Amino acid sequence: MIKINYFIGTAGSGKSTLTGSLKDYILNRNPEVSVITINLDPGVKYMPYVPDIDIRDFIVLEEVMQKYEIGPNGAMILSSDLMVNYIDEIRYEIDQYNPDWVLVDTAGQLELFSFRETGPLIASSLGFGNIQKSVSFLFDSNFVLRPNGFISTLLLAASVQFRFRNIPQINILTKTDLIDEDQIDMILNWSQDFMALEDSTNERESGLIRELSMLISDVFIQMGSTAELIPCSTKEEHSMDLLFGYLQRIFDSDQSKFY
Repeated sequence: MIKINYFIGTAGSGKSTLTGSLKDYILNRNPEVSVITINLDPGVKYMPYVPDIDIRDFIVLEEVMQKYEIGPNGAMILSSDLMVNYIDEIRYEIDQYNPDWVLVDTAGQLELFSFRETGPLIASSLGFGNIQKSVSFLFDSNFVLRPNGFISTLLLAASVQFRFRNIPQINILTKTDLIDEDQIDMILNWSQDFMALEDSTNERESGLIRELSMLISDVFIQMGSTAELIPCSTKEEHSMDLLFGYLQRIFDSDQSKFY
């Protein structure tokens, strides 16, 4: 059974770092397990790991800009749409690796993968044969320290969950090594108790932001809880243990294979 996980999140939330680190983590646990990474960001310049399958082998952002005489933003949108033309090639390369795990690093601008037709179509098209899929949505710890930032990210996570509604999703609080334990506890509490989030919004925000945040947090209170927020730092092994455990439970894997 091939397990595919898509990392989705805002620019700078840690998708690429987590993709590379999770591959290393799994291989360190059991070198016999086959893990590959896929980069689906055609415009990325630097990556902290070397992807096994790279959309840049098929689509070069600068060439799209020159061919269609458009700027970088327009080229990113067009490049994202052009990805669907290479689904068969990506599937073929996955077949050649015959992996146990596939970790997919999506574009820095999450709307290119999540809110256009490209992302759901790719996720659907790669879901062939003996494959299980999951989505990991990343909450940037520095961005969600204030209630309005947390609520904004929560809305994005809910939108992604709606767009990929047939795929189980986990939410990950990234870069927890950059904030202190009290801040981690505060954010996790917000994710589990929307009344606490509403109270914090009322205390810490003001003006129109406060009013809008209160209205939105009230919506989440009525909706009930969302996916549990998992704290994670790629620099701390116990964090990677926790994350990998959640992924294993999603895929209902045989844990003895990895330990």
